[in-house]
Amino acid sequence: MREVEIKSQELVSDPGARAEVYLLRLAAGGLAQEARPGQFIMLRVSGGGEPLLARPFSLHGVEGDEVLLLYQVAGQGTRLLSQAPAGQRLFAWGPLGRGFDLVCQRPLLVAGGMGIAPLAFAAAQLFAAGAPPTLVFGLGSTKGLTPLLQGVEAWTSMPGVAVHLVAEDGSAAHKGLVSDLLGRFLPETDMVLACGPLPMLKAVAAACGESGRACQVSLEAPMACGLGACLGCVQPAPGGGYLRVCQEGPVLPADSVDWDRV
Repeated sequence: MREVEIKSQELVSDPGARAEVYLLRLAAGGLAQEARPGQFIMLRVSGGGEPLLARPFSLHGVEGDEVLLLYQVAGQGTRLLSQAPAGQRLFAWGPLGRGFDLVCQRPLLVAGGMGIAPLAFAAAQLFAAGAPPTLVFGLGSTKGLTPLLQGVEAWTSMPGVAVHLVAEDGSAAHKGLVSDLLGRFLPETDMVLACGPLPMLKAVAAACGESGRACQVSLEAPMACGLGACLGCVQPAPGGGYLRVCQEGPVLPADSVDWDRV
């Protein structure tokens, strides 16, 4: 367990948006140096004893000794975190779990809603490694996140990076689901990295399986410990048995999940 300090919090959702989303910067020292895209941390979201349990947060990025977290207010814990001021110290442990394998040349990133959180970190490292990604981003409840979307669209200024925004209601360049665009991009990619709602991940996994493309999925699940002890985050594996998202994941090869039982 390490002590971390809140450096800043920025509300990145528009006034009145259904999703209330914050970008949190933590001075995290060695944790930042060890972090890898796709991993997560467990964070005690208040300085007191309530709530008792820590919360898991995907790593959205690293800048120097600072860790960036992108999170949506979804309950008591994240509400308390959103009210914590700069300078407050909290306790965290991590980085935890299995991150993305970024050994590829033509990556395709598929994000649904808040699934953009870990994929932004992966995108930055892929670009730095000379493998600029293509991103297909299903907006979902993130349509009210103007600063975040402006940041994502700014990726297009990076040579070789392409961003395609998708919304079911037609409010983005592409109307429909992210799965509608997969057939267009899968022939051009050698690795798919996906994070988002389970129905989206299931569709992406099926499309990649049919096309013979390698696919990694980042799963979200309730966690109490982040260390594999509580078994609150398990997902079914093919042939029976279960995988612990916090240990065998959160990033897993898509074919290691039994999607019919999820």
